[in-house]
Amino acid sequence: MKKIVAIALSAAVFSGCIWCTSPYHYVENWLIREDPVRPFAAPADIFYVQSALHLSMGNIPVMYAYAQSEVGNGRFAGLARIFSPLIANADDLERAIRWYLSNHHDDKRPFIFIGEGEGGRLLHEYEKDNEDDLKDDGLIASFYTETSHKGFVTDAMVKKIREAVTRAHFRDVWGREMPETMLKE
Repeated sequence: MKKIVAIALSAAVFSGCIWCTSPYHYVENWLIREDPVRPFAAPADIFYVQSALHLSMGNIPVMYAYAQSEVGNGRFAGLARIFSPLIANADDLERAIRWYLSNHHDDKRPFIFIGEGEGGRLLHEYEKDNEDDLKDDGLIASFYTETSHKGFVTDAMVKKIREAVTRAHFRDVWGREMPETMLKE
């Protein structure tokens, strides 16, 4: 009996068993995960990775406060749902992106990458390695900085994101690019 259990357990580990879930299935592994926001209430998503990587439980409150100041607190209300995972390395980032794409994304929904410092570097590398697939999935814009400083996400960036989402929606509905004059205020 022990041999059967050992074989089943090793098969489950190596095959990605159906009862095993991603760590990103659990809300505790996200700084911000806006599940309750209805997809139609916000036409896009933002996948945000900050500079500080998750290395200890002690820095989670600081990371949460920083994420809230940059992309939370209603800054993108009515425009985008926010997804900001706790990551420690590139493998964690890949798992978080895969979980997001398979659980909260459909092909017509645009999304934006925002990354700062070390987290931004990992996100940028992931984007370069998977550029075509990400564009097919709806990636419409990316914003990165090498250093992390409070205030990286500015009102000008929010405006650029709003314009990119508006263009993507127009293209999706009308099947052509939006004329430049339509975005002028």
